Amino acid sequence: MKDLIEQWAKAGDPNAMIKLATIQLEEGRLDDAKKLLAQAAEKNYRPAASKLARILHDEGNLPEAVTFYKKAAELGDVEAMDVLVKTCAGDEEIFDFVLENINKHHNNIYFSYHIRDAAEYTSRYADAVERRRIRNKILQLKAKEA
Repeated sequence: MKDLIEQWAKAGDPNAMIKLATIQLEEGRLDDAKKLLAQAAEKNYRPAASKLARILHDEGNLPEAVTFYKKAAELGDVEAMDVLVKTCAGDEEIFDFVLENINKHHNNIYFSYHIRDAAEYTSRYADAVERRRIRNKILQLKAKEA
């Protein structure tokens, strides 16, 4: 099975890349896993950007982690938006970046014609609520600074 995943990853499948990176992490091959996750993130694969950001953050490499949290946020990752706000508290540029991406993804739930089932609707609704919570937090922090 691993051979097949490796073939798909080499062919550029971002889903296979993240699966192979997970295997590599379990094998202790951190550098190889990070390279694969970065390649998948470059293909705009949100789970890879998020996973790599968390790994880098756990390592204490905050500048590089922020780069991948921002990539994940651009792709609509609510958790990444929240981490950016908490980690970079007081950074006006980060606040504006997150607000911009909240606004960009705000209406996804309402205007998506591809919602397949109630579970997906519920998940998107939860993301919309979380985006609103983050937005309000940023606005409160900005008001305190003013």
